[in-house]
Parts: sequence; C-alpha cells; structure tokens
Amino acid sequence: MALQRRTSRRTFLAGTAAAAALLPMPAIAEPRAVKFTLAWLAQGNSVYVFVARAKGIMKARGIDFDIARGFGSMASAQAIAGGQFDFGLVAAPSLILSVAKGLPLIALSTCDYDSTMGVGVLDDSPILKSQDLAGKKVASVPTSGEFPFFPAYAEKVGLDAKSIEFVHVDNKVLERVLIEKQVDAITSFALGSGSVLLSKGVPNRWMLYSTAGIRNDGQTIATQRKTLESDPALCEAVADGLLEALAYTLNNPQDSLELFRREVPEMALNPSSGELARIGLGLWQHGIDRPEAHEHGLGWSDPAGYAETTDLIMHYLMEPGAKRPDTDAIFTNRFAGKIRLTEADWTGVRQRVAEFDKLLG
Repeated sequence: MALQRRTSRRTFLAGTAAAAALLPMPAIAEPRAVKFTLAWLAQGNSVYVFVARAKGIMKARGIDFDIARGFGSMASAQAIAGGQFDFGLVAAPSLILSVAKGLPLIALSTCDYDSTMGVGVLDDSPILKSQDLAGKKVASVPTSGEFPFFPAYAEKVGLDAKSIEFVHVDNKVLERVLIEKQVDAITSFALGSGSVLLSKGVPNRWMLYSTAGIRNDGQTIATQRKTLESDPALCEAVADGLLEALAYTLNNPQDSLELFRREVPEMALNPSSGELARIGLGLWQHGIDRPEAHEHGLGWSDPAGYAETTDLIMHYLMEPGAKRPDTDAIFTNRFAGKIRLTEADWTGVRQRVAEFDKLLG
C-alpha cells in the first residue's frame, strides 16, 4: 500500500507551549485498519489510547483504530507475536522476557518509566520500611509480573525473603485479603491494586521496587519486528499518534477522562469506575514525570534501564545458559523524542500528581 507524508502541521497539544513545534505527520494514503490490544482492561493508564481515537488523531493519519482489552502483558505480547493484533501495550519487563524467549517483538516507544511493582500496605500499617516485612504475612499472585522480582527487591533492601510468610491468592481477592487484614501486605502493581483500594476509600502506601534501584519501565508500544522492517511508515504513524495523544492527556487530564468515559460506555455500570480511572490516570502520569521524558522527549527508551531489567530477567526468570537478547533487539528510539513538553507543562503535571506522592513513597 502506497504511503505518503503530509506537509508539516502544528502538533495539537492544547494548553502547552509545545504546540508551537512543527512536526511531520505520517499519513496513510488509503484508510488502514489497525488492531490494537491493551495490556489489561481499559483503565486510567490507557486513557491516552482512547484519546488517540476519540480526538481523531489516528484517523488523521489514515488509521482505523480498533482497541481491544488485554489479559496481561505476557498474553498481550503473545497475541501480537501471533498476529492477532498489529500493535499493543506490553509492560517493558514482559516485553524483554518475551524477546528473551524468542518472540519476534520490538518496542517502538516507552510510555512510562515505572510499572509500579512493589509491596503495598494499608495506610495505618505499622510497616514503615522494607525491613519491617520480616516475619510478616504477605499475599501474592504467583503468576503476577512483580512476584518473580521480589527476591531481587529483598536483596537490594537487605531483607531476608525467607523470613516472610507468603500466601498465594487469586488476583480476584488480592486487595480484599489486605482490606480484611488477613495479611499484613501484598505484592502487586500500585497502578492496579493501589488504584482499586483508593477507589474503595481505603488509603494505602507502597514500597516500590524502583525506589530500591530496580528498574522496571512501564508500558511500551510493541509490534512484530517484521512489521517495523516491512512497514516503518505505519509504525511511525501509530507511535506518533499515540505519543501525541499521550501529550494531550498529560496536559488535559479532565477532558481526556471525559473522552475516555465516552469511548468506554460500560464504565457507567460500575459506580466507582470514574474514580478508579482518575486515580489510575494520576498514578500513570506520576510514572512519566522522569528525566528520560524531560531530557529526550516522549517515548524515549533508556538503553541502560533496559539493560538492567534484562540482567534481572536473565538471572531470575530464564534457565541458566539462555541467550541474553541484545538491547537493540528489544526497542528502538527511531520514532521517539519528537514531542516534548515544556518545563511549565511538566510543572503542571507534577502539581496534579502530588496527591499520589505519599502513596508511591
């Protein structure tokens, strides 16, 4: 299919001085249907994906954008690799693990820099630091993405993991056993479990793996490597469109949430879904406000960070002797950094997410 470029236009970032930047916008000559999978349900951390469709950002690039829910990042990665979807969101650790296992995937952009893996406690818990977990009862979902990295976290903070009584539970009851104080803490993603607890009016706090020096970037825009090789213009159009929507969402969270509600009408069936989305959006924004995005622009992937996470995955999740994937086989910065927020924009983001600072301490 023939591809063409439109003349440069002003990138639409309402409410930000970055709107003055002229960026080339890849457009497709004939409408192109693109199947896109989320990593999980439609939640606050995926608002920008729906903004990309609702504001016509993808349509302007010649893309008919179909969005489907996901069933976890590993399942998302497998579905993209298997051709069920053209693109999708995959958490960076899951993407690296998938590539290490031989799936032909690559990340076109990194959309946030902390997947919020960690240990959560109720706000009134006497557990104030990582070492206080010794001798405590901790609930975990063994198949969850953060669980295999707990030994690395324990080692970093000087905690004897064997001193903890782990309770394996289903993900449907993880938050409930903490609310009912059947356990002292849980391991999970603050972005998910923390949001659920707060939306139920249950204050909570998290000790993030990242604060112990364990790099675990969040969402990536992933596709098959052969798609990047055979159709780079389509990859550029999808990545640019999502990053433009991401920038809009950062600067216009209330409008973005309203667009999200229109795009996901089933939210009306759950009275707490609006608050859940608002909290999730705030926690996700918290993970974008990082030097990587400030210094290099939206979507940029840090080679050093990916290398560190790859080392952890090879040590804790792969069989001895497994081949370590090269960093340039995991991601590309080819389409990153075109869209930048001003320092005033970042100040606004920081002010809006300040309410979550205590939760993510």
